[in-house]
Amino acid sequence: MNGARLRGLLRQAAAVCLLLAAAAGPACAQARAPAALPAIHGGYTTHQVAAGETLATIGAQYLRDPRQWRQLQRLNGIVDPEVLAPGSSVRIPARMLKPAAVGARVEFVRGQGVVSQAGGAQRPPAGPAPVIPGASLTEGTRIQVPEDGYLRLRLADGSIVRVLAGSDVELKRLRRRNNASSFESIVDVKKGKVESEVSKQPAGRVFEIHAPGAVASVRGTRFDVSVAEDGRVGTAVSEGEVALRARAAARRAKARTARLGPGQGAVVETDGQLGTRRALPPAPELGALADTYEDASIMRLDLGTGAGDYEVRIARDPAFQEVLRNGVAHGGRLDLPTLDDGIYTVGVRALDADGLAGAEAQRRIRVHARPVPPLYQYPPPGGRVTADGAQLVCSEVAGVAWVHVQVASRADFAAPEIDEPRLARCRLGLARLVPGDYHWRVASVRDDGTAAGDHGPFAPAQRFSVVAAPRIDQIEVVDAGENPTLHWAAAPGQTFRGQVASDPTFQRIVLEADLKQAQWTLNGLPRGLYYVRLQAFDAGGLAGPWAPARRVQVGGTLQSGTGGRVTSSDGEPVLRP
Repeated sequence: MNGARLRGLLRQAAAVCLLLAAAAGPACAQARAPAALPAIHGGYTTHQVAAGETLATIGAQYLRDPRQWRQLQRLNGIVDPEVLAPGSSVRIPARMLKPAAVGARVEFVRGQGVVSQAGGAQRPPAGPAPVIPGASLTEGTRIQVPEDGYLRLRLADGSIVRVLAGSDVELKRLRRRNNASSFESIVDVKKGKVESEVSKQPAGRVFEIHAPGAVASVRGTRFDVSVAEDGRVGTAVSEGEVALRARAAARRAKARTARLGPGQGAVVETDGQLGTRRALPPAPELGALADTYEDASIMRLDLGTGAGDYEVRIARDPAFQEVLRNGVAHGGRLDLPTLDDGIYTVGVRALDADGLAGAEAQRRIRVHARPVPPLYQYPPPGGRVTADGAQLVCSEVAGVAWVHVQVASRADFAAPEIDEPRLARCRLGLARLVPGDYHWRVASVRDDGTAAGDHGPFAPAQRFSVVAAPRIDQIEVVDAGENPTLHWAAAPGQTFRGQVASDPTFQRIVLEADLKQAQWTLNGLPRGLYYVRLQAFDAGGLAGPWAPARRVQVGGTLQSGTGGRVTSSDGEPVLRP
């Protein structure tokens, strides 16, 4: 066999392998080349010939019908289809190309979303892997987004698919069809919700969202498809038109289709029945939504509606290209983890009884939660203190230069009685306050080189009361010899604490007692000279200062003829024998 004949047989074998790629197996592994997505210009793609290629092998690689390689021969003016010059070019009409798989690019991801790559006939399923921005997801990829997650994909035709929190979807089919601008995109929603912005495309393109029991197909529009926990499928249209088709329930009903226009929606029940077309809820009023959020841990969104559910999303930009938070506000309220300080856009859509979302209202908000304020330490909320000796105390915050403390009798702090903007430590005496009810609040201030500093938000104010200190006056000592008794004046509800020491500094305490009445009999003490002090507590348990100590003699003293005490040369009383 001559060399030319042998080369011809090898080229034919390669062509056969490409035609039978699905069943050829390892023997054709070297002859078979993967079909890549060719670039198309002016309705044609161009292939650069490699050594050993023929029109038959090129046709098997690119053409829907590989037998049409003869048309390529006529179109390109090729004399011998089996002898092609390496490096030469072959033009192929886009209308003749077989469908080619395309990818979807991840433009934005938040949270630990998980991708599970579906396996094909020649490969086992891939294990779960985290989604990263910029990644290309292929046909068959399954995406699971957690409750704190969000994902935005751009398909090859320019359409945008947003996968919301708590969703499970599969990129069922991503193909370019028989020309440069015709695509087939099918996304299967198993659970949760996807929002789609479908770019307008020529006739022949396919964009469908599949869900259990329903198919939503469009050309150019904005819409969303949700799958409820009980399996019902809802579709809501913001722009354009959607054809919602209910898959027929087996042997019971025919499939029905509803055409939904802007502001319309419908639900497919779990039994396959298509509900009636309905108007979606109007955009809600957001006047009750706060302008600024200052809590470093929780953003508490209160829409002020009092009833109903609302779909909420928050992004830095009004176009919502990067949604940082999303969720459902049940009863008009939603708690979300706080964002970094900055300006954001909130989008809110009212949900009807079946969970269909209506028109969106938007509002700009500000997050100003840092530097975080100190924590209150003393007094406790609603606590009672005395002005003399009591202090307001709060915790230290790392990286903060000063603490700003305000005390005011009015809750709005319009005219604070105390305003200390630069305390090095959060300790503030109250001697300047008269008895009454007050509020205090604290904020952290970082030293950023400016005169005002980087001032954080105030912590929610706490109430406290300044009260007159309970005091003990008019103490009388009745000398009863071995068991002297003390009496003093008392206010209603007061209790007392007493201490007896052998020294005036009360370093050597010999007796202590809690007293419910305004008298104290000292029993069981050895004879001698002692020092006694008393402290009063009001009805709420607030302690007053210790009263000045009194000297008390235990044991009878000698008396003179006139009834006075007999004292020694140093002035101390002389005890009875």
